[in-house]
This record gives sequence, structure tokens and C-alpha cells, in this order.
Amino acid sequence: MISQQTIDIVKSTAPVLKKNGQQITTRMYEIMFQKHPEIKKQFNISAQADGSQPARLATAVYAYANKIDNLQALMPMVEKIAHRHVQTRVTPEQYPIVGESLLQAIKDVLQEAATEEVMAAWTEAYQALSQVFINREHNIYNK
Repeated sequence: MISQQTIDIVKSTAPVLKKNGQQITTRMYEIMFQKHPEIKKQFNISAQADGSQPARLATAVYAYANKIDNLQALMPMVEKIAHRHVQTRVTPEQYPIVGESLLQAIKDVLQEAATEEVMAAWTEAYQALSQVFINREHNIYNK
């Protein structure tokens, strides 16, 4: 369960994410691949090079920020992403790596706008969403 304060803060960041989302996600992949090069093989490198992967992730992050109070509306997107994650063998242990990289990228791009309050809200929001993905992917893996 996500706190109402987190919902309010994350929703308030949606316009900034719409504007800076691809810059954030591009930075996230840079951080993640630098710190954890072993997971790079799970990604389509041409989709990284042409910017389509960061663009898709930016769209998903924005959608989550915008609809965090209506997760049911996000389920078609969650379903599509979860199936892709299963195809590329994403594991639950990789979610903290992605989360750490995403949060650092938010700080790097938003700078002073990434206040402690904003970062705490996004940490809680990311953890909640990652659990949704982990649970759904577990069910897909075990079909």
C-alpha cells in the first residue's frame, strides 16, 4: 500500500517527468550499465542506441506517476512489460539495481528539484511497483 503523501508527491512530479523523462531514463541506463555491465546482455542494444528503449521507459514512468492512484488503469502496460521481462529473463534480484539507477538518474537530472521528500516518495513508489512486477512475473514464470 502506497501512502497518500507518496501518491500526492509522485503525481506532482508527473509534469516534470513528461518533460525530462527520456533524459532521466537515458541517464538511468548509463548508470546501470556502468555499475552492472553483466545485465546489459538482457537489453536490446540497438533499442538503446536509437533511444527507443529509454523513450518507452520514460513513457511508462510518466504513466505510473500520472496514474499512481489508479493502478488498475496501468495493468495493460504492466502485463505487456511483465511478459517482456519474462522473455529477457529478468529476475527479482535485478529490481533493486534498476531502482537504484533510476533514483540516481532522477537526482542527476532534476538536481535541486529532487528534494529528500520527492526522493523518498519515489523510493516508496518504485518499491511498490517493482513488487507488482515481481509478483506478476512470478506467475508467468510458473505457468
